[in-house]
Amino acid sequence: MRISHLNGWRAVEAVMRCGSVAGAAEELGVTTAAVGAQLRGLEDFLGRALFERGAGGLAALPETRELAQGLTRALSDIAEIQARLTAEAGASHRLSLAVTQTFAETWLPRHLDTLFAQVEAVDLRLDTRWEVVDLAAGQHDFAIRYMALGADNFEAVSLLPSGVVPVCTPDFATRYGLDGPSPSLAGVPIVTLDVPTSDPDWVDWDGWSRRSGIPLEREAQAAGLTLSGSGIRIAQSGIGLVLGGLSECFHAIEAGRLVMPFGADAVAWGRYWHQLIWRKGRRLGPVQRAFRDWATERAVGDRAVMTRLFGEPPA
Repeated sequence: MRISHLNGWRAVEAVMRCGSVAGAAEELGVTTAAVGAQLRGLEDFLGRALFERGAGGLAALPETRELAQGLTRALSDIAEIQARLTAEAGASHRLSLAVTQTFAETWLPRHLDTLFAQVEAVDLRLDTRWEVVDLAAGQHDFAIRYMALGADNFEAVSLLPSGVVPVCTPDFATRYGLDGPSPSLAGVPIVTLDVPTSDPDWVDWDGWSRRSGIPLEREAQAAGLTLSGSGIRIAQSGIGLVLGGLSECFHAIEAGRLVMPFGADAVAWGRYWHQLIWRKGRRLGPVQRAFRDWATERAVGDRAVMTRLFGEPPA
C-alpha cells in the first residue's frame, strides 16, 4: 500500500470542507501559501488539476467533488484510530467540544467543577465559533447544538428544551410596575435579541406577543436595545426587559436574580432541544464516555428545575 502526499490530501479535503484556502489554512494551522504549495505538489504528482483557479479563488472540479465524502471519511478514520490508540496508551486526556458561546458562558460554568471532580486530568478544549463544525473531520469529540431530533449521522443525548420568557431583575420589575397583579409593557424598555435559528417555533417579541396575547404597546414603550447573542447579562444589569432563553436564564430565576413578570404562562416553547452529539459509529474512549455520562446527569437535574419553573415542555 503506497500512500504519498498525505499533507496534500489533507489540504484538498480541508479546502473543500471549509470552502476556501484561508479557512483550510486556519484549521490546519499553516499559512495559505503552505496550503497552496501542498495542493500544487499533489496535482504535479497526479499529473492533473484538482481545482479550477480564478479571480474568486479555488473551485473544485466535478471529479474532485466526487471524492469529498470518501476523503473526509478516510482522514476521519485515521484521526479516530490515532485518538483511540493514544487514549488506550493513557497518554492523552484531551476532550474537544464545539459549543455555542452562550451555552459556554451560561450552562458549562455552573457544572464544570463537578466534571473536574469526576474526571481526573481532563484536558478540555472548547470551540465556540459560530460556524457549525464538521464532526466527521474527527477534530472534535462532541458538539452541543440547538437542533432538531433524529439526525441520521449522529448519536445524540437530549440535554435541555428551549423557549423564551420575559425576564428582568426584581428592582427593574418594581421600577417599571411589573411586579403588580396586571403588569403592562407600556413605558418599559425592552431588549431585542438577534437570534439566528432555524427553529420554526422560535419567537421574537412580536411572535411572543401574539402567542401570549399580551400587547407590546410600542407607542408607549421606552427606548430599547437590539443585541446579538445572549441578553441575560443585560437583564441582570437591570437596564431592560429581555426575552430570555429558558436554558440560559432558569438558574438566575431559581436564585432570585431574575424574575418573570408575566409568570410561567408567558413561556413560549421552542421545538428544538440543546443536544450533545457525536458522529455515529465513533468509538468513545474513557474520558469521552465519562463526559457524555456527566453531561447527561447534569441535564437531568437541570430539566427538573426547568419543569418546576416553566412547566412541562410540549411533547
